[in-house]
Amino acid sequence: MRLLFVNFEPRPARFEVRRRGPNTGDAKRSPALPGALTAAMLFFCCAAFAQQPDQDIAAVYNHVGLRAARIQPMLQQLHPKDWIASGAPDTYLAQWTTAIEQFRAIESDMAALTQQPESLTETMKALFRVETTNQLLASLMGGVRKYQNPALADLIESVAAEAGADIESIEQHLLRIAQDKDQQFALVDREAQRCRATLSKQPAASRPAAPARPARPTQ
Repeated sequence: MRLLFVNFEPRPARFEVRRRGPNTGDAKRSPALPGALTAAMLFFCCAAFAQQPDQDIAAVYNHVGLRAARIQPMLQQLHPKDWIASGAPDTYLAQWTTAIEQFRAIESDMAALTQQPESLTETMKALFRVETTNQLLASLMGGVRKYQNPALADLIESVAAEAGADIESIEQHLLRIAQDKDQQFALVDREAQRCRATLSKQPAASRPAAPARPARPTQ
């Protein structure tokens, strides 16, 4: 029995563009545009790098969410209706209800961010919610001190203050995300401009001719 050996020689892939000459139907070959491919590759590489998860910041999000969960049962111990009966403004009841809702939302936001820690929009929304909720909590604690229990107000504020270092870490993380995206867009924009400059230097014959306009029918 005879064995046949076939020699397969791999050949490098070659990208080329076919175009037809102006006077003949023969197809001509010209090298493909490497600049456009480079710009696309740069964009996707930058996007993939930006999506790499940050394990440290995910832990920070988790810590903030846990503190928000701890504060919620403490807020349930407040009795703003009794304050109002003692002459407190009605706004304390609305603040108390909103504070409970917002701390629940903070817990939910932080749980979502642990799954997508590089999301610029969601991180900004979460930080804004934390800031506004802390301002609301400070006003509410004034009512707790005056109409219920100063020690309970101190306890709630101390738990909320524990998140200070974590919030600062999130702010730094947000700044890094914004800077990374700016660098990515600047890199892709420079490459796109280089590609446009290369295309503008090509001879007119190598550019595709514009389609002829149909003649208007005479009346």
